[in-house]
Amino acid sequence: MKRSSDSLTAEAELRKKLAELELAVQARDELLAVAAHELRNPMHALLLQVSAALAVARRDNNADLVRRIERVKHIVDRYVKRATVLLDVCRINARKFPIQVETFDFMDVVRDAVESYGPEAAFHQATLRLSGPESLVGAWDRMAIEQIVSNLLSNAMKYGAGSPVDVEVREEDPGFVVFSVRDRGVGIAPEDQERIFGRFEQGANSAGRRAGFGVGLWLVRSLVDVHAGEVSVTSVPDKGSTFTVRLRRETGS
Repeated sequence: MKRSSDSLTAEAELRKKLAELELAVQARDELLAVAAHELRNPMHALLLQVSAALAVARRDNNADLVRRIERVKHIVDRYVKRATVLLDVCRINARKFPIQVETFDFMDVVRDAVESYGPEAAFHQATLRLSGPESLVGAWDRMAIEQIVSNLLSNAMKYGAGSPVDVEVREEDPGFVVFSVRDRGVGIAPEDQERIFGRFEQGANSAGRRAGFGVGLWLVRSLVDVHAGEVSVTSVPDKGSTFTVRLRRETGS
C-alpha cells in the first residue's frame, strides 16, 4: 500500500523539526560550556589569593581570621566545583569528553581530594578516614578520576548526616583498582538505588531536603563508563551507603 503524499510531507516536516531541535540543543550546550569555562577560570586565581591570605593568617596565629578565610575558601571551592559540574554535563551531553590518558598515582588524587574536603567535613561535623596503599600508579584520564573521587566525597558529605566517612582504595587482581566511599547516613531505599544514577535524580539529605543539581552520581557513572569501568552502591535505609568504583589499572591510550 502506497503512502499518501500528505503522510510523506508530514514525515519530512517532522524530520526537519527534529533536526532543528537537535541543533538548538547543541547550541545551548556549547553556550553553557563556554559560560561555565569562563565563570570557573577566574575563580582559580581567586583561590590562589585566598590560600596565600590563609597561610599568612595561620603564620600570625590569628584564629579568628583563619576561620573567616577558611569559610571564604570553602565557598569559592564550592563555586568552582559547581561550575566544573556544569562544564562536564555539557561536554558529556555533546559527546565531547575526550579521554586523555596519562600515567599518575591514583592515591595522590584521592589524598588531595580528602584533604580538600577537610573544611567541608568539619562543617558537617564529619570525619574522613582514608585507607589504601602508599602508591598505586596506573593510566587513566586524570580530570575524570578527580571528578569521580570528588563527586563521591561530596555525596557522602551531603547525605552522611555528619557521620564518619570511610574512603578506601585497593588493588584487585588481575589489574583492577577499587575505590569506595562509605557513609553512615540516611541510606537509599532498594527501589531507588538504580534511579539515583540518572540525570537530575537525587534523594533527600539528613535534613529531609534535596541537595545540589542531581547530576553528581550521573556524572560518576558517565565518567566510569568512559573508562569501561563499573560503579555500584550497597545501602540500607538509615544505616548508610557504600559507593564502589572498579577500574582497570591500565586503560590504554
